[in-house]
Amino acid sequence: MAVHKKWTAGWLFVALFLTLSFPATMFAATYADIVIKGKVVDETGEPMQAVSVAIKGTPRGTTTQQDGSFTITANENATLVFSFIGYANQEVPVGGQATLSITMKKNASQLDQVVVVGYGTQRRSQVVGSVSSVKGVEITKQPVLTAAQGLQAKTPGVQVTASGSPGAQPQLRIRGVSSVTGDANPIYVVDNVITTDITNINSSDIESIEVLKDASSQAIYGSRAGNGVVLVTTKKGKSGKMKISLDAYSGFRTPTSKVKMADGKAYAQYSNEANIRANASPIFNLDTINTNTDWFDQITRNGIIQNYNINLSGGTEKTTYFFSAGYFKDNGIVKGNDYQRGVVRINNEYRPASWIKFGHNLNLSLAKSNNKNNEFGNAYRMAPSTPVKYADGSWGFEKNLSVANPVADLNYTNDFLNTLRLQGNVFADVSPIKGLNWHSSFNFDQRQNYATNYTPSYKIWSGQKNDTSILKKGNGKNFYYVIDNNLTYNHTFENKHEVSVTVGYSAERSKGDTLNASVKGVPNKRNLWYLNQGDLANVEIYNYGLLIQRASAYGRLTYTYDRKYNLSGSIRRDGSSNFPSSEKWGTFYSAGASWIVTEEGFMQDQHVFDELKLRVGYGRVGNDNVSGLATLNSVSNTEYYYNFGGTPYAPLPGLTIDQIRDARATWEPTTGVDAGIEFTLLNRQLSGSVSYYNKLTSAYVNVTVPSTLGDADNTVYSRAADIRNKGVEINLNWNKKVNKDFSYFIGGNITFNKNNVEKVKGNLQLKGGSLGNGNIVTYTVVGKEIGSFWVYETDGIYQTQAEIDNSAHITGAAVGDFRYKDTNGDGSINDKDRVFKGSYQPKVFYGINAGFSYKKFDFSMDMYGNAGNKVFNGKKAVRLGNDNVEAKVATNRWTSTNTGTAIPRASNAIPTPSDYFVESGSFFRINNITLGYTVPVNSWAGINNLRIFATAQNPVIFKKYSGYTPELPGTAIASGIELNIYPVTTTYTAGFNLTF
Repeated sequence: MAVHKKWTAGWLFVALFLTLSFPATMFAATYADIVIKGKVVDETGEPMQAVSVAIKGTPRGTTTQQDGSFTITANENATLVFSFIGYANQEVPVGGQATLSITMKKNASQLDQVVVVGYGTQRRSQVVGSVSSVKGVEITKQPVLTAAQGLQAKTPGVQVTASGSPGAQPQLRIRGVSSVTGDANPIYVVDNVITTDITNINSSDIESIEVLKDASSQAIYGSRAGNGVVLVTTKKGKSGKMKISLDAYSGFRTPTSKVKMADGKAYAQYSNEANIRANASPIFNLDTINTNTDWFDQITRNGIIQNYNINLSGGTEKTTYFFSAGYFKDNGIVKGNDYQRGVVRINNEYRPASWIKFGHNLNLSLAKSNNKNNEFGNAYRMAPSTPVKYADGSWGFEKNLSVANPVADLNYTNDFLNTLRLQGNVFADVSPIKGLNWHSSFNFDQRQNYATNYTPSYKIWSGQKNDTSILKKGNGKNFYYVIDNNLTYNHTFENKHEVSVTVGYSAERSKGDTLNASVKGVPNKRNLWYLNQGDLANVEIYNYGLLIQRASAYGRLTYTYDRKYNLSGSIRRDGSSNFPSSEKWGTFYSAGASWIVTEEGFMQDQHVFDELKLRVGYGRVGNDNVSGLATLNSVSNTEYYYNFGGTPYAPLPGLTIDQIRDARATWEPTTGVDAGIEFTLLNRQLSGSVSYYNKLTSAYVNVTVPSTLGDADNTVYSRAADIRNKGVEINLNWNKKVNKDFSYFIGGNITFNKNNVEKVKGNLQLKGGSLGNGNIVTYTVVGKEIGSFWVYETDGIYQTQAEIDNSAHITGAAVGDFRYKDTNGDGSINDKDRVFKGSYQPKVFYGINAGFSYKKFDFSMDMYGNAGNKVFNGKKAVRLGNDNVEAKVATNRWTSTNTGTAIPRASNAIPTPSDYFVESGSFFRINNITLGYTVPVNSWAGINNLRIFATAQNPVIFKKYSGYTPELPGTAIASGIELNIYPVTTTYTAGFNLTF
């Protein structure tokens, strides 16, 4: 059942045409002004660059140049407002003066800073929830594809796990993992467009990012906010002369960590011994092993990274504009793998009268990916005694193991994906009376994907071949829109009672269509990679679609008394077509309060706190992006043997239910409380906050049902598990200006989080973490973290056959194998003896930021890490026979002459999942180091600022884990397992920022 009326894409293009049809010049100013020139300095007399100079009551303004100077045209009776972060705002009447000298004073109240919240803004003093802000300039210090990765180390309560794969979106977790089987990532709201992916947004176009971390701040987004909300605000133009900025950097990527593997002879000796121990013949003649191939080096390279951006901004009283274009290219560390993206953004605003404003934010991106198979697993396991190619030019192979030649596999992989994406909105703001604003917007995100995958016919050996070429083509398109209308009323009564009310309605629709087809026998020439070039008699076609509709009504009320006491509450009623009609609608809400203690009379004589704010909030949010919640039972065609009087036991066609669905499927709700303290001390040089949170999610999980219901696997998704995350966040920042030449800062944040499955309704069956060899290694149960590692506990190594005979042991145990503990004492080793050995979720994660500026030099660095978690070395636990092993395994394994080791004997048996493979996931990483120099350009015509810089990203990691990386993203029940991870990379770049 639809929850709102259908709109078509035609409305979008009509709106865009009307908006873009208004030329900027039609709104040119016609009033009498004077030209005002001036200079802005700080308290030491040092010129201040980038100070905002705005004409009060209008959108017009400019910014100061490198020498602190500014020029602006304004009415002789106007008032200019000067503002800069960390300094008190100043309002200066022009009074007919043509020249002004302004001195900015430090210590602007942080509580008066404006913070972006859902569907509006508030002073920080009015914010009752937990909201972290990061400026765009902090994001652009890092050579990253997406701003989501730029949040690393900067925000308490937020974990960012990035992949080294070009074009990949990093994984974000806000205050722990709450959803077990659903999408645990937050939503992103880019200029009111809700999305799950911001790889199409140029980081240089971002003004600020706000992370809504608790239910009281998230509830205005209702059913979409269960895993957090990240608000992205892009840059806008300011009135004044045109400003042009050029930014560029280039550099290279290299693998951060390697795993030292056995060389050719050590590997051959190990494999021979494993075969002999299995009563088989050795497979290598050690005297003929002269090859030592480093397969990791053979598939990797130094990948070049490039980024170029240009933006133009400016405007008049009636119109402002912001235009940018950017190009990003990342040649990954895997040979042949690359990603490139071009982005164009146009953000314009038009104000034909003081009471109306309209405009658009448009972002067009084109991304091209040359994808390659992840060969790190093959490179880890492939025999080093085998060359990449033999002397005759044919590909090398080892017939005694099932691993593909990874270099050949890369060579035969042709996987291309092109993505065209148009995202943005058109909007109008009307203020018919003072304090009342009506905002209407049409927000959209249109994507089109074009995929080509071609595999030629080839044969390396019987275990690595493709008899007939195959071409796969895929086209996908999706159009998503949100129509939003809201009214906001702000008014102050008797100079003490501030009231802000927002009410609104939004309608969402997402419609997608995907068509995939494959055909064999296409020639190996790229210009012939079309379906009609193959065997059309055997074309396989898949076509499927998606339609999701939502409707929402929402409201928020904020009341402030005497700038000291703040109350705020919000409510949202959401409807979704994802659920049956009886469960289609849900209500989400929040309430909170804050108290500005330092505004009280009894605090005026104290000299400890410059600002002190207490806040508390409670709310309920939801998540409707959960897998397995289709409301209709799945039915399949089958044939069963029944005797209905005909041929005995002849197969007859029929229908069977192959999975039972929950007829009461609905939202996955999260309720939570948050309380915090925010403060500044020591003349506002030290600022910080402490927050406590406690949130509970009623999560969907697999539970068993009676087999009489006909369910094929006897499980059903049901909202049957309560998951709690609770913790404490601490954030401290110190900023000090020593003199006009030298200033520095240092800050840090730390989060303590405890994740726990509190209770389960029914019989929970949530084992996961498959290794692909028949073993699973995680189990989610009451009293433990989601995705806890569930393994056998080792108890040394068998030294004699007598030890084996006199103890409980697994079938086939031999001298030199691990002894496993019979933890339940029943005399046998089975799943009942498995124990829990921690989980991937850290108990502590933190970030550190520091830097200084000295004259024209600036330096900054940030670091992050976590502690108290575990990871599972899955690649080490997937030995399928004669695979390569790590160097320390080959050289320090158990033998009759090396019995004191903790590494078992050489074996080709599938390893038993045990605590031997569970390692510490704690690490400390230097995330980014940047050194810059601002070139004096006073005499350079037209140039306002030129800064050159060099950056090292991820140059160093300190870890105990023996694998490639301890940062191992994945689903809630399969995170922290290294199988075919794309390793994190180290990046070195140099570039410049140039402003005209």
